[in-house]
Amino acid sequence: MKKILLLLALVFGMAVSANALTYEEAFESIKAMPQMKGVEGTEISGHNDFGSIGVTNGRLLIWDGEKGSQTGVYGNAIYKIIGELPAAEIIQCKMTDSSIFAIFAKPESKNTNRIIIFSDSAYAGFTGALIGYISDEALNSLRTAILIPRPEGGTALYLNAMNF
Repeated sequence: MKKILLLLALVFGMAVSANALTYEEAFESIKAMPQMKGVEGTEISGHNDFGSIGVTNGRLLIWDGEKGSQTGVYGNAIYKIIGELPAAEIIQCKMTDSSIFAIFAKPESKNTNRIIIFSDSAYAGFTGALIGYISDEALNSLRTAILIPRPEGGTALYLNAMNF
């Protein structure tokens, strides 16, 4: 009986992971949403927040209607997409009734990981997604980062600079 249950759990797990979205499919799903605009290449890998956390060769999508009141639709879409990605690949995630911030990553090759970051904040009027690559060392820093809600909406990511 135990073996049958284990086999059923294994088959169910394989079926769920086979139907899971890839990061590229998740990114394209967000890109297909109305009013999304992309920012490419060096702007992501340069001297900015994304470059400082170690993301390279990145593509960024942001909602072009930041002043609007439609963020609920976008947040619900991002929430659904997050639910279709493998839970085992979650690095960090913080969800409240008004914001989502989630980081997923998986190994791509030696010391290179594929990363996708989702963000949505109803109060800040921001929705976005970032896909790129990150080294093992930078990814480990993200694993221990602290996610703190901002009073004006959104989520702040603090990397641990000091250990006592």
